[in-house]
Amino acid sequence: MSGRGSRWLRWGWLASALSLGAVGCGGPESRAVAEVEGDAAVCQEALAAGLTIGGQAFSLTWEDDFGGALNGGQGKSYLNTTNWTKENLGVNFEQQAYTNRECANPANANNWNYCVENGKLTLLARQEPLDCVVWQTCTTSSQCNNGGTCASTGYCLNDRNKNGVYDHEECAPFSGIANAPGNDTKYTSGRISSDEKVEMRYGYLEFRARMPFAELASGVTPPSGMWPAIWLLGANSAIANGGREDSVGWPMTGEIDVMEYTQIKENKALFPENKAMGYNVLWREIPETGELAARAGGWEPNACSSWPNNGDAKCDGDVGGARATWDGKTIDYHQWHTWGFLWDENGFKIYIDTMPYNGGTPVGTFSIGDGATEFRQPMYLILNNAVGGELGCLGWGNRACSSSAQCANNAACVSGKCQETPASCINIDWAKDGSKAKLEVDYVRWFHRDAGYSQAPVAACQDGNGDGKPDNLIRNCGFNEDYTYHRSDLFFDGGAGITEVINEGGTRGYVQWVRIDNNGWQNHSVQVRQEGVPLTAGTQYKWKVDLKSSVARTVPLKVALTKDPWTTLTSFNCSVGTSWTTCSPPNFTASASGTYKFEIDLGAASGTAFNGSQVWVDNMYLGTSANACQPDCTGKTCGSDGCGGTCGACRSGTTCAAWGHCTTNGGGTTEPPPSTGTPVRLEAETGTMTGCFAEAGGDSGSKVVAFEGGDSICWSNVNISGLKTAVAHVGAPYAGGQAQLKFNNTVIGTLTLGTATGGWSSPSLKDISTTFSGSGTGTLCLAGVTHPNGWIFSVDYLDLK
Repeated sequence: MSGRGSRWLRWGWLASALSLGAVGCGGPESRAVAEVEGDAAVCQEALAAGLTIGGQAFSLTWEDDFGGALNGGQGKSYLNTTNWTKENLGVNFEQQAYTNRECANPANANNWNYCVENGKLTLLARQEPLDCVVWQTCTTSSQCNNGGTCASTGYCLNDRNKNGVYDHEECAPFSGIANAPGNDTKYTSGRISSDEKVEMRYGYLEFRARMPFAELASGVTPPSGMWPAIWLLGANSAIANGGREDSVGWPMTGEIDVMEYTQIKENKALFPENKAMGYNVLWREIPETGELAARAGGWEPNACSSWPNNGDAKCDGDVGGARATWDGKTIDYHQWHTWGFLWDENGFKIYIDTMPYNGGTPVGTFSIGDGATEFRQPMYLILNNAVGGELGCLGWGNRACSSSAQCANNAACVSGKCQETPASCINIDWAKDGSKAKLEVDYVRWFHRDAGYSQAPVAACQDGNGDGKPDNLIRNCGFNEDYTYHRSDLFFDGGAGITEVINEGGTRGYVQWVRIDNNGWQNHSVQVRQEGVPLTAGTQYKWKVDLKSSVARTVPLKVALTKDPWTTLTSFNCSVGTSWTTCSPPNFTASASGTYKFEIDLGAASGTAFNGSQVWVDNMYLGTSANACQPDCTGKTCGSDGCGGTCGACRSGTTCAAWGHCTTNGGGTTEPPPSTGTPVRLEAETGTMTGCFAEAGGDSGSKVVAFEGGDSICWSNVNISGLKTAVAHVGAPYAGGQAQLKFNNTVIGTLTLGTATGGWSSPSLKDISTTFSGSGTGTLCLAGVTHPNGWIFSVDYLDLK
């Protein structure tokens, strides 16, 4: 009790100081005061109690302080897998492979890329080759590149860094988002994501970090090539869990680079303005005259800020002025700095060091407007420390020069232009300064406004029979909700075009707009479609849609399977004019159960009659006369789905607010209640693996294979209070495999596979269980017990109930 009482006294002291106009938390002055007072945690604890921004109260929803107060002497610990997943992918011409190696694992004590220690997270880049992809087939090792070994699987395995571990076992898993990682990388580093674990809509994000080579002497120009960032992506991306539509690709997800830093711009000889720090905002837009669509469906990425390339970003929009303000920033990279990100339905503001709860002035702003609805949806955090790539090196290429001395790392100057490449600017002396090539993060915190946030009204077409219950099997049928899903909006089979959700105004509001650039060779050459609609055999359905065209035409409609043989259940030709027409085909009965699509065909069998024409779509409906309930999670990440279920549950210590987000109990001013035994799922591939590795093929996400005696899969910060049973989802071609369940290194149960389930390549996975007793939060592990056949079993996930 005395400890808790003293903490409340410290909060009270600081609150009094703030009310009297004393130095506030969030700036360098307050940190100096805290250190003089001998209590560097005072400001952090005050922030945890709540904030007031613009007269509005905010409460802490989520945080990770990476072990506690900075420089508090904390020992090594694993990443909190409740918050973070390690990622590996190949994007932006980056030169590194992202690994799974943590300093807390004794096997990686000398080659880690992630370390939680001394009250901070460190993402460290290293110079070492690594091949993350197993792709080359073989019958003998002589057929393998780079000295690889031909494994019994018939694929080459490599150990490019010669550390006795096959490279792909050291690599973080590839989730399927964006591009897969490649081989022949020359560097390693770390990247973590909160997708599917911590996803927030609106609020105030704050983090404290410092950049690579901060430990160099003051005034020394750091080497070039590092590209760290702390940023956000839309949570409606490719991972399909969590009760929300998750099929959207980039840039339709939206991207906010809250902190983006390019080390090369610290080189004053190359960039005298020395604006190395910036933020970028990226989303999709209608391509402008002379532009080509970046992908099928006509999306053109739009970047909006004047950083990094001297104002060449596009900030087009309908917000009555500049959508974004930002001119880059020069800060002393030797120091720790604090970033604030204040976000609501109108836009967001960026702060550095002088925070909004202290009356600080934003260094950057962004107005959402009609054409950037991506930023009215939940997003998740990414922290990564890239090497080279587009902004690490290549993005600064093609600059005017008269000699190579004016180019990064003396890259060639040809015809008056610098010939920089994704790796040409990297000039780090790895033997001398490699230990400094790190992004360090003190904490990250997310607050939400106590008053909540408004939500757009649900479109009338969600309730087709008007009884007050959603019965439409098509989500966001009127395109006016906060979430603009864009799920397979436009598909081409020999045609071309672009689409966008636009605000038509009046009673219509938002509608889907389509321009046909090439009508192809058949009606189905250009398709507007809503996919993933489950229909049941023998059930009668009704369907309709509102359409308008720039030229009068007949529009074929159909409901068909989403995969081969593309069976059509029903079709209808609708005469559409230049004013809104409601197409109401006859009801139909599904002949077979399956997943179907509502398809609107805008191509043409011959000629170019519709090239350049436009079509508008609104109020799509497909439902049953029996009022089949369609879960409605629009604008929510927790709470009722309208069908007796929930969009998502809140973790222990938080409750679901009316506006659809989890908030702390009691407004963030009280201790969270003890665990009530909420079931927990721990995906095997998100744990820290020793001696085993992840691969695709689980029933839930990926699975962990090569799990043998002495190997382990561990999850940190697991609360087992109120839980009594552990259920592992596993499979193996033989029986008898065992794994001990350990909590804080104490065995609390044993899981045994009693019967074989199938081969290793595609086992039929089954549940095995053990009861246990215990309480508290700590590290939970599956530890392999030696089996005569080597591998014990493949592990998909561990459920605690």
